[in-house]
Amino acid sequence: IILSSRHQSAIIKIGRDKKVKWILASPEGWKKPWADKLLAPVDANGKAIKCSPTGDCEGGFDFTYTQHAAWPRASKKGSIVVFDNGQVRHYEQPALPEMNYSRLVEYKIDPKKMTVQQTWEYGKERGYESFAPITSNAAYQADKDTMFGFFDQTKGTIGRLQEVDYKTKDVKVEIDVYNNKASAPHYQGHIVDLKQAFGK
Repeated sequence: IILSSRHQSAIIKIGRDKKVKWILASPEGWKKPWADKLLAPVDANGKAIKCSPTGDCEGGFDFTYTQHAAWPRASKKGSIVVFDNGQVRHYEQPALPEMNYSRLVEYKIDPKKMTVQQTWEYGKERGYESFAPITSNAAYQADKDTMFGFFDQTKGTIGRLQEVDYKTKDVKVEIDVYNNKASAPHYQGHIVDLKQAFGK
């Protein structure tokens, strides 16, 4: 079972034996026995990446913060796709609200070596205009080799649906769903396979 624990900014795997197998999270604040379950960041060559206690890492690696929707990627064993909301990134508010960003991110996990590699991300380059502080969703689409994302409450009231080419990161589809009530945000967006759902 993969859990996305938003308020701990942690993704946790629990086995059928009800024991924690690993934790993907910034190391700050974790104590034994849970600290021993934290995954260590590595680069594409398996070399350890240095991180500060608050999770500020070198080499472009980043943990998720107040994330949602951690899904195993069926077509790529050991990989999970996550929507990283990015609120209170590195456990502090940035100097300016415009420094916030959200992203779709993929990690490859080696449970034997207890390591994690960040293999893909999108959204950081869009900056604050795609910052989604709450809810949201991410999912890989194997049939099109794209990453689907739903960015909730961008610019306060907009829910943004995006489909991004996995190889090029070109945006294939982007649809803004407006809401005139900031107190009634969207929740998540999902792709529904009608043929699979209805058999037609």
